[in-house]
Amino acid sequence: MTPLIDGLGHDGKLLVVGADQNKIEVGPIQLIGARKGIQGWPSGTAMDSEDTLRFSELTGVRPMIEKFPLTKANEAYARMMSGKAEYRVVLTM
Repeated sequence: MTPLIDGLGHDGKLLVVGADQNKIEVGPIQLIGARKGIQGWPSGTAMDSEDTLRFSELTGVRPMIEKFPLTKANEAYARMMSGKAEYRVVLTM
């Protein structure tokens, strides 16, 4: 995540929701000049995820995705990497 710090804009914040053993190395100058920040946030428990899915089912919330058949995985990946994908790119069987 260290390389992401310089990609943050003015008042940008890196929100860390996943964890591994790697350190995030950042110098104070990188943060102070543009008022950047780093914050950790727990993603919730399994029960939180179940509650969210239940709520989505009860209220009719559906994801906004672009579907691609597995045979077009390269095309889907290229669309995602180009920044032209709307929402999420999902491969279907």
